[in-house]
Amino acid sequence: MKIGIIGSGNIGGTLGRHWAKAGHEVMFSSRNPEELKPMAAEAGAQTGSVEAAAAFGEVILLAIPFGKIPELAQQIGRLDDKILIDATNPYPQRDGDVAQQVIDDESQTATGYVASQFPGAQTVKAFNSIYFKVLEDKAFRAGDERIAVQLCGDDPQAKQTVKQLIEDIGFAPQDIGDLNSGTIFEPNAPLYNKNLKIGEAETLLQQLSV
Repeated sequence: MKIGIIGSGNIGGTLGRHWAKAGHEVMFSSRNPEELKPMAAEAGAQTGSVEAAAAFGEVILLAIPFGKIPELAQQIGRLDDKILIDATNPYPQRDGDVAQQVIDDESQTATGYVASQFPGAQTVKAFNSIYFKVLEDKAFRAGDERIAVQLCGDDPQAKQTVKQLIEDIGFAPQDIGDLNSGTIFEPNAPLYNKNLKIGEAETLLQQLSV
């Protein structure tokens, strides 16, 4: 599968390397793609502008600061028929008014806001609630040893694709529900940054549902 990485830092860079290792075609992007060439060469991946990565990917990983999303949406336009993995989190101290307004708006979730910025894409929230060092060090595990990666989304087919991408790199998908369910693994929520094995994560989710 072709995967475009928008935001090739700790999360995006790590996931891109893992997916390339798993056999996917990956394009890393940033405002200065030349700086990504050593990482891409090591991974057997490509580099390009954010526009190029958006055009390249059947799946787009969004791993940029939340405050940059409106600018990016203007830059790359619609993502019709693509799957958008939202790995962002709104942090007001870093992202300013955009993040604070989204947090204060009880009528939508953070990922609902992201989805509204990229019409035509099937948005799935994932990889926002796992520490990048865990992504680096605990990938490619099997069975019950796999670390859970929470995800949510409204489109079943898009979610299935993302689940497979999670499994391809040795993590365990934990399906939380539709996009509105994503608040349970956003910052300061019960499932955020827990980095649990899948059995432990399922037990915690059941306890929270009681």
